[in-house]
Amino acid sequence: VQVVALMPGQVSPIHNHAGWGLVALLQGREKNTFWRRSPDSEYPDRIERIGDRILEPGQTISFLPDAIHSIEAMGDEPTVSFNLYGKADYTQRLQFDPIAHRATQF
Repeated sequence: VQVVALMPGQVSPIHNHAGWGLVALLQGREKNTFWRRSPDSEYPDRIERIGDRILEPGQTISFLPDAIHSIEAMGDEPTVSFNLYGKADYTQRLQFDPIAHRATQF
C-alpha cells in the first residue's frame, strides 16, 4: 500500500510493476501513458507508446503484471493517489528507455 504525491509537471520513468496494481486518484489530474513491448532482432527491449488516460479525483485504474506505463502530474496542483499492489516479481520490475531501447532493473 502506498500514497504517492507528485508535484505539477513531475513525470515518472517508464516502468512496469511486475505485479497487479490498483490506483485511486485522490487529488489533482494524472496522465498515464501506456507502452507495450515491441522487440525486434536489434532491440529486444524496444517499446512503443500505445495511448494515454487522464485520471481525475475519484477515478481508478488497474494494472496487470505486464503493463508498462509512465505517469505525469498535470495542472497546477500536486497529485495524490492511493496505490494498492499485489506481490511483485522484482527480478522483472523494469524501467524502460524508449530512445536507447533498453530495460534495466527499477
